[in-house]
Amino acid sequence: MAPQAFHALQVFSAPEEVALLGPEEREKTIQKLIKSTGPEGFPPLSLTSQAAISMSEELLVMLVMFIWMGGPLFMFFGGLAVFLLGTWPVKAAYVTLAAFLAYHPMPGKAFTAALIRSQFTRALYKYFSYRFVWCDDQAEFARAHGPWIGTGPPHGVLPFANLIGIPAINTFLGCSFIGTAASVVFHTPVLRYMTLFGVVTVDRKSIVKEIQRGNCVGIVPDGVAGIFRTNRHKELLAMKDKKGVARLALKTGTNVLPAYSYGNTAAFSCWYDRWGILESVSRKAQASLFLYWGRGFLPIPRRVQITMAFGKVIEVAKVENPSEEEVDQLHQRILSATKEMFDLHKHSLGWGDKEMQFV
Repeated sequence: MAPQAFHALQVFSAPEEVALLGPEEREKTIQKLIKSTGPEGFPPLSLTSQAAISMSEELLVMLVMFIWMGGPLFMFFGGLAVFLLGTWPVKAAYVTLAAFLAYHPMPGKAFTAALIRSQFTRALYKYFSYRFVWCDDQAEFARAHGPWIGTGPPHGVLPFANLIGIPAINTFLGCSFIGTAASVVFHTPVLRYMTLFGVVTVDRKSIVKEIQRGNCVGIVPDGVAGIFRTNRHKELLAMKDKKGVARLALKTGTNVLPAYSYGNTAAFSCWYDRWGILESVSRKAQASLFLYWGRGFLPIPRRVQITMAFGKVIEVAKVENPSEEEVDQLHQRILSATKEMFDLHKHSLGWGDKEMQFV
């Protein structure tokens, strides 16, 4: 059935105090920000305006991103230099620093709540001109049919859209939402600070625990493999044979919210060998090994527009021992919904020349 209405919420245009408002007042404020149109959809390129941002806000985002994304590169190449050229005291000092950065205690939930409401998060929305787009009553349906597992490709160099989506979904969609990341991220020096937005490890035990608590959980289904499918001409999603979400959803009876993030693959460029050696090593090590660069060839993401599109929640009945046929059927529904979303919104968002392909 063709959509009867299209909606867009420009998160970056929300007033500064929106995260501090009570539920009812916040909902009224957000409703005023939503743009809607009929079954014809938004005109091509109509949702491509870039958010206004002050120089101080832009520099704040660039500095934090440079530290977050540059930290792992500095630690890797710095460590390589230390172990090749450094004295034993210098090597010992480096190991001590790396161990501290990888394992020191992190702030708790109070800090996460403050971060979601912070000026930095608001600056992030502006830097990436962050938006939500959806059709008909999909937002209301998502609120009413949680908790769900959200599938949010593409991974790209780093799934910025999903990271920004954590505070945005909690604040603007009214869903209690938490993200996921590979376990190695939680002990990667500097990069681990990204998990302060509210992230758990992407394993069955952690995901089920959050669902039982009533939280919606976001997953980047193409994972590490998605990095090595980054392509300037097509949106290649390494999801064709990744059926873990479908299997988990069936076993736990958890609904699925298909989503897609435009612009995520444009924030960074990356290099990896064409023979698949780095991809193979990365998968075995569960750590991404490749080179990346962004703004000014630095580890700072380009100021691209990032938009999260989401579809209608796929309702899932619990099946303790699902057959392969049942898993395949749900998996295909997720893929079809993802492709449909991409095609529905791509023209209004300036992605009309792109095609999605599952690999």
